[in-house]
Amino acid sequence: MQLSRNLGYAARFVSGYLIQLASDIRPLDGPHGPTADFTDLHAWAEIYLPGAGWIGLDATSGLLAGEGHIPLAASPDPTSAAPISGLVEKCETEFGFDMTIQRVRETPRVTKPYSEAQWRAILDTGVRVDRALDRADTRLTMGGEPTFVSATDLDAPEWNTEATGPTKRLHADRLLRRLQTRWTKGAALQHVMGKQYPGEQLPRWAFHCLWRADGEPVWRDPALLAAEDAAGDATPADAANFAGRLAERLQVDPALVIRAHEDTHYYLWREQRLPANVLAEDAKLADPLERDRLAKVFGQGPHIAVGSVLPLRRAIEAGARRWQSGRWFFRAGEMFLIPGDSPIGLRLPLDSIPWADPETIDPNIAPDPFAPRPPLPPHQSFLRRPPREERQNGGGIAGFRPVAQELPVIGRGEPDAVRTALAIEPRDGKLHIFLPPLFALEDWLDLLAAIEDTAAEAHRPVVLEGYLPPEDDRLTRFSVTPDPGVIEVNVHPVKSWPEQVQQTEDLYEEARLCGLATEKFDIDGRHVGTGGGN
Repeated sequence: MQLSRNLGYAARFVSGYLIQLASDIRPLDGPHGPTADFTDLHAWAEIYLPGAGWIGLDATSGLLAGEGHIPLAASPDPTSAAPISGLVEKCETEFGFDMTIQRVRETPRVTKPYSEAQWRAILDTGVRVDRALDRADTRLTMGGEPTFVSATDLDAPEWNTEATGPTKRLHADRLLRRLQTRWTKGAALQHVMGKQYPGEQLPRWAFHCLWRADGEPVWRDPALLAAEDAAGDATPADAANFAGRLAERLQVDPALVIRAHEDTHYYLWREQRLPANVLAEDAKLADPLERDRLAKVFGQGPHIAVGSVLPLRRAIEAGARRWQSGRWFFRAGEMFLIPGDSPIGLRLPLDSIPWADPETIDPNIAPDPFAPRPPLPPHQSFLRRPPREERQNGGGIAGFRPVAQELPVIGRGEPDAVRTALAIEPRDGKLHIFLPPLFALEDWLDLLAAIEDTAAEAHRPVVLEGYLPPEDDRLTRFSVTPDPGVIEVNVHPVKSWPEQVQQTEDLYEEARLCGLATEKFDIDGRHVGTGGGN
């Protein structure tokens, strides 16, 4: 009161009750508040603001007075607000009082839309519906794509209108990993290109979590999958070293690994077309993406290799599925990537691979999704001894299996050339492994096992990207993707009502612990929706 008066504001003392109700949901940050409803005697100050009237300031709690502050007396002087005044002689005194609070009416709200009885009735109804479907031999699955927004940064464009933004990937990666821990064991995480809509220069990203339905691991050590916010120091030399080790583990010739370069001729041409008074890194360039491309290339040097590429495909040899590589020939001698911002696995100059009549190329066709499939081999069957150990023990690592290595002949087709590749690129200090398209789930599992063993041998976590495995009911997955104003979680289907309830409660709890929410509020406290998740 005295501080306010010294600043020229009228102030008064208020005595009354403070009522505090236990929150439906405990906050992640700051004090948790009371664990049970209670009321107490309290006092606070009110300041008179012209145009607004008397505004309560509770210095004890560090809050503006709210609906839980119930005033009984207001006075310029605290002593005149006492409920009892006077004098008394010395005497033995016993004084006690009791205050209780009871909720007379519970209105539905975002954090507690149902009473316990209503919610129990809903759960019981779901179980009865399940039983009725079972009796009719009706088999259904239930999926969903709930959406979430930041619980704290509600005004940012990425949480209102924009599909992507500076913090969405970080939130999505954290949520993906928390859900992986809760829902799966031995899963692999893969970052791929997602949807692209008209007007968007680049495709959106999509994060996938994939695991085997039979409980066998796909990826054993989660620490070898680098997190979005993890620091790193990977270089193009590390990418080349990793590619060579992986080639040996797959029993293909590491000499077939190709160094990938940015197209220096294109970027030098683009630089020559800039205004004479503008640098490649200059913010005056109209297109920020083009500016970033030029700055990146000229910042690292246009002649520096940016990654390594291993031509790779699955072949059948003597009835066994084996990995096969081959040599790629280019007119310029070096591999120059298609200019752009995407991973190098999407910028390979595939048109420069020796030509072949499409009719003569052995097609790779995904199997019929309705065809019966045998059980997958155990994960142990995909593991290999380190290549150096195989050499020491007289193993067959020397038997590399390239395809024909002769120079291409003008006018003659090359139908046997390997036309798919695995790419390894250091980006943001982390090694990104771009997986080639594969058409059998067993091949994808075998390749991932080799990549994990190589990462463990090199003591370097990696990021998996590139082509997803083929659709196969022996593999389960969910994904986290961006959408305008929200993060979207595409959950895996469940087959019963109890599974649906558990999955939903798990998802919303983990999202809350990641700093995500499904509701927004106007300044006056009115609730507004956020999309599908709400």
